[in-house]
Amino acid sequence: MTTVNSNIDALIESILDNYGRAAGVFDPNRLEVWEELGLTMSQLRVLYMLQAGPGTPAGAVAAQLKVRPSTATGIVDRLVRDGLVRRERDDLDRRRVRIWLTERGMRVINELRARNRAQIWKIFRNFSQQQLDDIDRTFTLLTAEAERQGVLAPWPMDPEVM
Repeated sequence: MTTVNSNIDALIESILDNYGRAAGVFDPNRLEVWEELGLTMSQLRVLYMLQAGPGTPAGAVAAQLKVRPSTATGIVDRLVRDGLVRRERDDLDRRRVRIWLTERGMRVINELRARNRAQIWKIFRNFSQQQLDDIDRTFTLLTAEAERQGVLAPWPMDPEVM
């Protein structure tokens, strides 16, 4: 039994090491854009959140970031000041404020996605159909389990949460 556990532990450690190295494929473009725009990780998360769920209520931004509403307000204030997002009062409930990407914010996200996708496509193009199926199955399992455990929000974001 101990051998099985130690084999699984060693395999998990190997997966973590390889995941960390593979994540490096995605990071250079992100870091470059973050640096160019002076964005923090939280600000970038808000931009992605708004792309997935346009018009997200301000309270849902705080909930998704797992921060206090005042902290989320500061993050959004900076994005508004930089012209990346805008606030609008909800037509049906004037107390509710919704956050939207501006055209500039959408361009930033699209540029970031395009850079990352181009880099990753070059790598994935060298895999066989079977290897790509295996990779897809692995990431599907990983994200489904993370969602089940509540570590990862369902995707696309559930409009009921917003």
